[in-house]
Amino acid sequence: MLKELVIEYGDGRKENKIVLNQDASIYPQRDNITFCFCKPFKYKVEKHAYLPAAIVRLQSKTMIMPAGIECHPGTTLDDIIVIDNSPKEKTEPKPREKRTWKFDSASSNGFYIVRENMGKLSCNCMGFWRAKDKEKGCKHVQEVEQILINKK
Repeated sequence: MLKELVIEYGDGRKENKIVLNQDASIYPQRDNITFCFCKPFKYKVEKHAYLPAAIVRLQSKTMIMPAGIECHPGTTLDDIIVIDNSPKEKTEPKPREKRTWKFDSASSNGFYIVRENMGKLSCNCMGFWRAKDKEKGCKHVQEVEQILINKK
């Protein structure tokens, strides 16, 4: 695991070092260090169109490819954050039509409505609610099912 050391010396110099966790030793008196801060470090690399991030060792250099970033020799893939900046296509789901059918009541001046909800049909008449077999439903639902079968 990599660490970033931020060191401020007595003469005003500031230095940032990337070190392995076990190499994070400092000597304040010997090196005249007035301030030091240590935090976890990860390289941030933009995602390539089709190549994954890889660590390549070339003679005396260690590189993160395909970005071409020189890195600490102890870097592992866990020390790399791949950032995806590619534009996201927003695909909004098509709103599903809520289909309804209207039937005049034979017994009164009103009407009944058959609704389709997620592929299931329901009716607001008393016959639908009284039906023992809800799949079969009332005569209005059966009529709509026939309409749908004939359309196919």
